[in-house]
Amino acid sequence: MDIVALLEVLVKGLLDAENKFFENPKDFSSLERSVKSSTEAFSASFLGEVLSRMNSMLSDCGARKERFNIQRVDKRTLITSVGDVVFDCTYFKRKAEQGGHSYLLEELIGLDSHERFSEEAEVMLLTEALKTSYREATNVLPSKQRISKTTVMNKIHGLTDSVTLEGLSGKKQVEYLFIEADEDHIAEQHGKESKDNKSFISKLIYVHEGKFESGCKGRKELKNSFYFAGLYPGKEGNACLWAKVSDYIEKTYDKENLKKVFISGDGAQWIKNGTEFIEKAVFCADKFHLMKYINQAATQMLDEKDIAKEELWHLLYSKHSTKASFSKYIDCMAASGRNAERIESLRTYVLENWAAIRRTLRNKLVQGCSAESHVSHVLSDRLSSRPLSWSQKGADKMSKLRCYERNYGREKLLQLVRIGREERKLEATGTEGISVKEIRLRDVLKEHYDASKKYIDGLHASIPGETVKKTFSIRNHLRLL
Repeated sequence: MDIVALLEVLVKGLLDAENKFFENPKDFSSLERSVKSSTEAFSASFLGEVLSRMNSMLSDCGARKERFNIQRVDKRTLITSVGDVVFDCTYFKRKAEQGGHSYLLEELIGLDSHERFSEEAEVMLLTEALKTSYREATNVLPSKQRISKTTVMNKIHGLTDSVTLEGLSGKKQVEYLFIEADEDHIAEQHGKESKDNKSFISKLIYVHEGKFESGCKGRKELKNSFYFAGLYPGKEGNACLWAKVSDYIEKTYDKENLKKVFISGDGAQWIKNGTEFIEKAVFCADKFHLMKYINQAATQMLDEKDIAKEELWHLLYSKHSTKASFSKYIDCMAASGRNAERIESLRTYVLENWAAIRRTLRNKLVQGCSAESHVSHVLSDRLSSRPLSWSQKGADKMSKLRCYERNYGREKLLQLVRIGREERKLEATGTEGISVKEIRLRDVLKEHYDASKKYIDGLHASIPGETVKKTFSIRNHLRLL
């Protein structure tokens, strides 16, 4: 079926939908669905026609006949963003001594033999999986093929981790940088019969240049924030995570102009260790967690809780205060308090993070830490706020995917898909680490037909570029296969 025949089918479908709408003008939704269905069917058929035509030109090309013999012609179905695309795909045998069989069309368009989805369709799956469950993501594509939630999961698990940071034209000149970190606790998936309730953590770190007032009164936003997340378990994993953060700072900022980096968090050891990897970094205790410890301890003083709270804050803010004076007051609280354990928890937290707490409260450059809310929006919203359980690999990939979307935007997910597919192709051929020249197919252009009067009297379609040009393009690409 050529382009004219496809257009005839499209126009007939659109006109039928229009006629039905005029019979029942109140049913606009039916018109909307019919138009969407007709245009998607046309798009899928057109894509199939283009691929089949390219396959035919490959078969007829003289350059192909010198190097490959035709074995058979198969029908291939590809799930795309506009539906199922069906096209001819010829299986060839190489004439050279090493032999080998391949689908030249698949190699030409960069499609793996076992891949069911186009790049754009995979991006749509990932975009939906970012927001909803794997099951819901299966319904986002207008395909008649069965798409299981396991398929979506495999797409998430197959995402690449080796995304190169996009370089800037010049390094930024800032005097102070701020790093905030926290973790999300995620329920681990153990199977339906398991009663094990173990969990694991996904770490979140984000770098920014400070906070500024947004349009909403009293609300602040982070300036030029960049996110990192993932499980990164153990000492080696933590070192890998902080190395990524250090690499980002190295590539983005002029370190000679940088005076200080403030790392804020709840006092977890993995966060404190960031000062070992980030130059000019100091740790600052998160005021939110400090306030939580103080409130829990002061509540044990019953009627005197407000007095105790005020004195605790005074001891922490005062420049004359020492660990000894703070500990002495804690002894007085423990002697008369209801629950000495809560009071001792405050003592332990403060004394272990004394310098970091004082730095947070007394240094005007430290503007507070919003890591709790960022964990909620970046990680918990998808990973733990609902009764979900995850495999560790799935949670790690989803954490990184949500950060990638925040850093680069959803429009860059296509780049992520392409990198992942190229990596899998190199792994299959044993050529990891070797850069491969990207083959870009020229765009297929078409001119729309014009309609006259109320109905269409004729269809006229043309595709710029004669057969000679297409044949030359095919021959040129064959040299690279």
